[in-house]
Amino acid sequence: MTGQSMSAMTAAKQRIRLDQKLWKYIRDANDTSVTDLKKTAIADGKRTYTYGLMFREWERCASVFSALGMTGENRARVGLLGSTSAEAIFAFYGLNMVGAAVSMIPAYSAFIPGKIIQTIRSEQLTDFIVTDEFAQADVIGELFLRKKALGLKNIIVMHVPVNGVTVNPMLTAAQESKYAQLKSLYGFACMDRLLKTHGNHPVSYAPEESSDVSVILHTSGSTTGTGKPVPLSDKAFNAAAAAFYKMDELELPWDSLITAVIVDLSNAYSLIDQVHIPFALGAAVVVVPGGILNPWFYKAIPEYKISFLFTVSAMFEHWIKMADPKAPDFSTLRTVVLGGASVSASDKQRFDRFMREHGAKDVTLLNGYGISELGGACCLSTRDLTDESIGYPIPGVQVRLLDEETGKLLSTKDAPCEGVLYLSSPSVATLTLDGRGVVPYEIIGRKPYICTNDLARLEPDGKLTFLGRANRFFLNEEGRKYEAGRVETEFARQAGIESCCVAPVYVKTTHDNIPMLCVKLLESGEGAEGLICKALRQVFLVEKSLGMENVPSRVMIAEELPRNGNGKIDLYKIGRGEVEGRVYTVETVRLLGKSTDFKLVPYEEGPADMIKEVFDGISAELRGSMPFSRAGNTACSNQVNQNKDKENQKMKNAKEAFNNFNIMNRAGRQFMMSMMGQMNPSQFCKGASFSGMPDMQKMMAGMQQMGQQMGGMMPNMQGKAQSAAQNMMPLMQQQMNQMIDFMAQMNQTALGMMQMMFDQNRKMMNQFMDAANAMAGAASAAESEKPEESTALEQTEDKA
Repeated sequence: MTGQSMSAMTAAKQRIRLDQKLWKYIRDANDTSVTDLKKTAIADGKRTYTYGLMFREWERCASVFSALGMTGENRARVGLLGSTSAEAIFAFYGLNMVGAAVSMIPAYSAFIPGKIIQTIRSEQLTDFIVTDEFAQADVIGELFLRKKALGLKNIIVMHVPVNGVTVNPMLTAAQESKYAQLKSLYGFACMDRLLKTHGNHPVSYAPEESSDVSVILHTSGSTTGTGKPVPLSDKAFNAAAAAFYKMDELELPWDSLITAVIVDLSNAYSLIDQVHIPFALGAAVVVVPGGILNPWFYKAIPEYKISFLFTVSAMFEHWIKMADPKAPDFSTLRTVVLGGASVSASDKQRFDRFMREHGAKDVTLLNGYGISELGGACCLSTRDLTDESIGYPIPGVQVRLLDEETGKLLSTKDAPCEGVLYLSSPSVATLTLDGRGVVPYEIIGRKPYICTNDLARLEPDGKLTFLGRANRFFLNEEGRKYEAGRVETEFARQAGIESCCVAPVYVKTTHDNIPMLCVKLLESGEGAEGLICKALRQVFLVEKSLGMENVPSRVMIAEELPRNGNGKIDLYKIGRGEVEGRVYTVETVRLLGKSTDFKLVPYEEGPADMIKEVFDGISAELRGSMPFSRAGNTACSNQVNQNKDKENQKMKNAKEAFNNFNIMNRAGRQFMMSMMGQMNPSQFCKGASFSGMPDMQKMMAGMQQMGQQMGGMMPNMQGKAQSAAQNMMPLMQQQMNQMIDFMAQMNQTALGMMQMMFDQNRKMMNQFMDAANAMAGAASAAESEKPEESTALEQTEDKA
């Protein structure tokens, strides 16, 4: 299409009203001529629908919904658990036609017991529609049994024929067999029968004006495992589409604009960016069963001549590692937008080279960025950008950065600058749902801004670069704020690393989280540990882009990192321990008090993890508080200087004592288990706590008594635990005596230093008692998590 005719087309489309229903907006954009109505709108397997036929399918669905009372007049709010299929799209726009609000339920809900019922209740759904890929017979049966209690008026099952080049014929047969079974049980609720009965029923058209809650989308849930609802108006949907009419620099292949749906229809990246916007542009939309989870998705590109593709980096990684590397054919691709996660410049070059090696001649690879709360796409890079930046805000999107240290809101006049990214646009979500706030926002210059919780860098020309997640932090074992998002961003661009994430690992003994860096390498095998250490050196010691407080406590090298339906790494599964891999503890190598390198020590997991972490933690804190590498404080510096050799020997003995204590702990975990199991909590640790400085002599006597008690427990040991304990007892007694002797001398010469040491270790000692109580079977109160208080930003006049 020529530039002149393109300008005429976009000028006409820009005059279409935004504040009308979705179906009306799309029809107005595509029924200006017979030619428009004959263009392909949807390609689904072996089925093809023109825009004219698609509009007719919307009306047929709307007839059924009108007959069943699923209308806006009846205040219907319908849950739609639909696959990437033509039928789900028809139902969505048909419901919009009759004015029903539609909640697009995430696909993962079909596989989580109780999640569907939870969503029905929390979002006050009145009706429920499900495509047969996600329709489980037992779940549908339970919905019918609880239909009245849940307040559901209608339950509908839609059949989706699964066929085409991306589907194995065996899958097609299995899907048809499954639907036959569902139909034998719930035929009265199947959409094909309802269409025969009510397909010609008069449509109860809703008023054409936009509704505040027309659609409820859901966020990906990659961090918590549960996506939150995001209500949007018709106007917000349409405004997101209209922004693309103004992007002349995008240079889309208007004459052959064919795109595809790659992810779950419940989120903005799919339903808005990959369905509604392409329809508004008059493009053809290809739907592939399973989206990016379909291993044969690549076959759809040459089959349907896809020219514009929204995708994620995980899809490229899958293609690059295919058993038959020559299989993909990208000759029809002209524009590819990478979204869902940040992409490094090196990865962009790698993906671009891969496409050109497989037939793409004049392809452009762009970075995209968006959030559901702003109707999908917010930023898009341009053809001249080859770095990892997310480009420039699309028309209508306004940007502010919050400097967390000063609390000041920054704009391009302050650039270059960094901060937490705040965005506003005409496609902003409806902020409340059923009277409750569901979308956090801040009023800046009389406009609602959404905090993306992403860190970004803003350049004077308006270019934005993603730096990591601002809200992906937690307190590490030293009580410091751990910047998980920044760590992920820095490590993702290191050589040899395909993908990575930081997952908080909860340690019961310290009631705290420690950061574990989960890494998938480009090539597995020997040398993996060395590659990780090299990346650690580069980030923390060479570039120093992050402080040493952000060194991860553990590293997991995994064969695969799980991803959710949106292609993002699923931290929820990692946090639940569903990912296997080699786990290491990260240790910092120091020379003359300076960090010089890192090493990975295999982390052994087992039934005695709780005790191991307690004793390792105690010995680590004691080791850190004792002056093994310091000359000492003011109270004892003179004596240390006068008796340097003698003190060094004492320090060496004490250090050896603690090191041996750790060795014994690791070698005799079963012994510790037996010991802890025989402790009487009422006599030893029930109600124990440390709140003040104890009498050191009594403490020493108590420790000696503990040694005697442990010796007395020896006859009760059985089997291997008994043999191991008997062999260790003399060495353990000897090392404990060395500790007692050393601590007694310290009490006599440096009581002040002991006070400091005790204060530092009081917390860990209390935690040790908590652990002992837990192992003895005593009840422990669960700590309630306090909700974080959000700090409102100062309302600032927008002078931009």
